[in-house]
Amino acid sequence: MSAPSMAAMSSLVPAMEMASGPFLWKDWAEAETVLRGAAFDPIWAELGNKHNIVPVTKILYWGWRNFTFTAREVRKPEDMAGLKVRVPESPIWVEMVRALGAAPTPIPFGEVYTALQQKTVDGQENPIPTIFARKFYEVQGTLSMTRHMLQNNTIVINKASLAKLTSDQQKILIDEAFSLSAKNTELQQGREKSMLEEIRNSGKIKIIDEPDRAAFQAKVQPAYSRLEARWGTDNLKRLQAEIARVRGK
Repeated sequence: MSAPSMAAMSSLVPAMEMASGPFLWKDWAEAETVLRGAAFDPIWAELGNKHNIVPVTKILYWGWRNFTFTAREVRKPEDMAGLKVRVPESPIWVEMVRALGAAPTPIPFGEVYTALQQKTVDGQENPIPTIFARKFYEVQGTLSMTRHMLQNNTIVINKASLAKLTSDQQKILIDEAFSLSAKNTELQQGREKSMLEEIRNSGKIKIIDEPDRAAFQAKVQPAYSRLEARWGTDNLKRLQAEIARVRGK
């Protein structure tokens, strides 16, 4: 068993990455409804058929990702022009930062603090609990609450291992994983609030609470066009249609 992010599993099935689409989700309730629903089932089926990996719970809340920068106050996409931003080595991050007019710079996660401290890059992006735990706010001047991506983790299991369990055991495992997901969401959302306040109270970084998210959302749309072939047109259209349906309700 493992608890990877959906973006990490895109190395096996590229369309898993769609769940981390920039400015894709209105809120967590919308994301959870769609990602637990039928729109993602063909992608999970591909993961199971090709790699013998199946979900125990499809989604495990981790947090909204936000940008930090050495000095520049980023309130709109144009403020990012020319900045070097550390990203994971993943196409969705590279294309998002490029669409925002900055230079995506892949750096291993363990080296991010040093890269920020030495100004090898001008900024990075992560969920608040990561920014807090890794103390990135100590070597950055501004935190822009862009909430540009929702990081979704999962709990997955080898298909053969799941098959060794009795049906009763499988039900217990899946039911408990669902309960775990709900409790984790409650705890992690609480951490986001409390850790943000600790960062704010540290006085080490200026927090921009209300950047122009609509402008950022409009600016990243070309990234979706560039990633459509990687994800599959049918997969992307099915996801977008389901989001529209949920919003319509």
